[in-house]
Amino acid sequence: MIAKLNQREKLLLGAIGAAAAVVATVFLFRFFLTNKADLQKQLGAARAKVEVLRKREADRSLWAQRDAWLTAKLPVLGDPDVANKALRESILEIAKQHTVTLDAPAPGIPAPQPSHISIAVRIEAKGTWEGMGNFLFDLQGPDKFVVIESCDLKVNREDKTQLRAALSVARWFAPK
Repeated sequence: MIAKLNQREKLLLGAIGAAAAVVATVFLFRFFLTNKADLQKQLGAARAKVEVLRKREADRSLWAQRDAWLTAKLPVLGDPDVANKALRESILEIAKQHTVTLDAPAPGIPAPQPSHISIAVRIEAKGTWEGMGNFLFDLQGPDKFVVIESCDLKVNREDKTQLRAALSVARWFAPK
């Protein structure tokens, strides 16, 4: 069939074929570059995941020791009302030490989680910057199992040397 074409038609056919080859090459090149970028992102994510798993494996004994310590030391919840009252009294005592004023301590109900039971108390606190910082620091501790679940600190509008805080303070107990 090509033998029946004249020289001009053969040249035109060659030009069209070359243009089609260039267009196909451009599309294939673009497709492969896009796939390469996606594969590099996936490879980077997989490498990061492997690195995290390696770090976790390296720290496995440390976390096993911490879990054993936590299981041994986490207090058992007896009467929720007594635990709630004890938590409020301990918060009031720490607040008095740091001259922090507490308003409206609202008792909470036990909230069971898979790893612990939490009893939270909602309080409004106000005090100096230093007093509030020391209060928040002393409130928590590894052996106390007291955590600040939420904290909204604001500077008092009337007195810039005073802070106001809305806190949710919880004590954790062993799961049943």
